[in-house]
Amino acid sequence: MVMRNTLLIGSMPFENEQAAMTKALDSLGSSLFSLPDGEIGEKSALYPKGNRSAWVLTVINQCASDKANFEVVQEVVRNQDGFPVDYKHLEKLKPKHSPSELHLYLNLGYYDYFKSSYAIFKRLKAERNLPHLKFQVGIPTGLDITFIMMKPLEALRYARAFNRRIAYEVRQIISEAGDDVIFQVEVPGELAMAYMLPGVALNLPVGSVRSLVKLLPSSARLGIHLCLGDLNNEALTRARTLEKMVDFSNKLIETWPQDHPPLYIHYPLAEAAEPPRLEADYYTPLKRIKLPPGTQFIAGIVHEKLGEQENRQILQTLEKLRGGTVGIACSCGLGRRSPETASVLLERMNRLASV
Repeated sequence: MVMRNTLLIGSMPFENEQAAMTKALDSLGSSLFSLPDGEIGEKSALYPKGNRSAWVLTVINQCASDKANFEVVQEVVRNQDGFPVDYKHLEKLKPKHSPSELHLYLNLGYYDYFKSSYAIFKRLKAERNLPHLKFQVGIPTGLDITFIMMKPLEALRYARAFNRRIAYEVRQIISEAGDDVIFQVEVPGELAMAYMLPGVALNLPVGSVRSLVKLLPSSARLGIHLCLGDLNNEALTRARTLEKMVDFSNKLIETWPQDHPPLYIHYPLAEAAEPPRLEADYYTPLKRIKLPPGTQFIAGIVHEKLGEQENRQILQTLEKLRGGTVGIACSCGLGRRSPETASVLLERMNRLASV
């Protein structure tokens, strides 16, 4: 029997962070090498699933309510969960400070969320006797925030201000947790750009990720989540071929600081509500992925629209291409699923990990 690592991308649709972390450990146990807190937050009439449950939209909501530092230039059209109904009806903001000054007025909340969950994590880690388990914090790049909340030119101008604040909050977390935390860099905006732009222009999205990474302390333990987007269980990017995803990730790894390579790179192989493809030829480009020693490839293949045997079929294809075992994950966070569906997916990940 082969034992594989499992990865949870971030969000989970449970009652609160403690319930999410407990459920994850009950289902996956020692196959998890890092544990996110579920990214749920405060539940209310406006946000019945929690105000953290839609990734960077939480940050954008905070900025929109900060009238001293931002002007709302386009109102959001909300769904029943409090978040945008689709990618066309996002909130658009205009900062009231210059790109060189804005970071001084930002608080993105990552350190605050960390503080509210880290004590729970440490208790669960000790109770389960999992000394190697790390706390997982998902972070965007600055461009992933501004790409959504600003017009294109302003998004490029202000991305560095958000990078500076993200790096500051990462340092705050490290000062308290040291190497007990893994930061998962999540890049839906950059991956979307990689698919939209010609291959010769890959330096733009790769440079966006690099501009954040070079601001982070060398002690930061990092993973990469390539993301196709998952607003309301709808993908931002459609990957008709995996060629561009591989080209993007190879270029990203090529420019990554050699003294601290990423611990893993996660490939999303489903497109939100659309399951992974069964055709083996579709996955052939993954044979070209170049990873440094110590960087694990994690396959986002577990999906509720596939049977367990189909998941095994894809896993077998990938491990043949990669020449060894791969990590197991879903394509994105589970926050857009029902608790019942998420529970099924957790159990399926557990079984695939030991096939």
